[in-house]
Amino acid sequence: MTSSSGSRFRLDEHALHASALRAQVLERCRRTLRHDINNAVQSIHSGLELLGKCIASSEVARVSPQECVALLQQQFVTLRETLDRLVSEIAEPAPDPDTFDVSALTDEALQLLRHERAASNAKIHIESGITAYARSGNIRTVVLALLLDAIDHAPRDATLELAVSQQNQEAIVTIKSARSSMTADETSASPLIRLIKSVLASEGVDLRIQRAGGAVNMTLHLPSPADRRSVRPTPRDAVRVLIADRNPDAADSLAMILQLEGMQAQTLYSGEQLQHVLSTFAPDIALIDVDLPGCDVYEVARAVREQDADRPLLAQVSSTDLAKHAAFDAQLLRPVEWSQLQALIAQAREQNR
Repeated sequence: MTSSSGSRFRLDEHALHASALRAQVLERCRRTLRHDINNAVQSIHSGLELLGKCIASSEVARVSPQECVALLQQQFVTLRETLDRLVSEIAEPAPDPDTFDVSALTDEALQLLRHERAASNAKIHIESGITAYARSGNIRTVVLALLLDAIDHAPRDATLELAVSQQNQEAIVTIKSARSSMTADETSASPLIRLIKSVLASEGVDLRIQRAGGAVNMTLHLPSPADRRSVRPTPRDAVRVLIADRNPDAADSLAMILQLEGMQAQTLYSGEQLQHVLSTFAPDIALIDVDLPGCDVYEVARAVREQDADRPLLAQVSSTDLAKHAAFDAQLLRPVEWSQLQALIAQAREQNR
């Protein structure tokens, strides 16, 4: 049930942002990148040793110094290409949608996963020249994430199937894998799939998940270049919520819910950077644990009040103490009730209009 890389996806406080999903994928793909770089460096090292022996030898060697230099030049080219690929992997993708080759993108994703046994043994049917219109960087990340998710949940020695085709002017990417312990509904409800759907929401891309026998089909329906209206712009006016909580699990879970609701959420687990983040992130509403370690929460709240009297500050408390928490607009008893927080966020959103 586990992949050869030995690790599953771990969703952190930024997990529902496209950039964070991309970071998760890159973390899983580091094995291939490290392998390629190590191979190139070792080849250069061996080539230098061989060149030294050729130059030092008084006898006629099977390989001349000139041939060694030519081999080294080729090895340096290989290293340069590998490093260029690494740079392209870690660089931020283009922010705007574009027309891209889905066939080539999917093939590149498979190449990056070639050290995963299920990927290397996959049944592949990729039609050439299939294009789509979306943010190609996001789609590439999603394809990699879906492939890795399929690998993670497939029984040992199960066969992965991947296809790219065109139907009714849509580019279709289908990933089929055995999932003996998960139904289609369970797959759709998993945190990773919900995360992927949130990334796809602004791309005009539909992800459909169906059970077929002992396998689950995950199908991406990508808009064609002729249907550019389906790609929605990235929202710029999402409500920003800061969650400062000494309990990372509670903070992460709440951040995930908020982001699924279309909001921006940032988390802090200690107070050293609280005042700085309140200033730079500029949340529309801040939910702050009054027992947050690393700072005097009340002093920070009072300082924020002096600079921005209208910014809503909510206190997470274990018991009510109105005098002690006078710097805050409201108090929420732990654990925070979602309906109560929803109402306060709606109120803050209305005030900011």
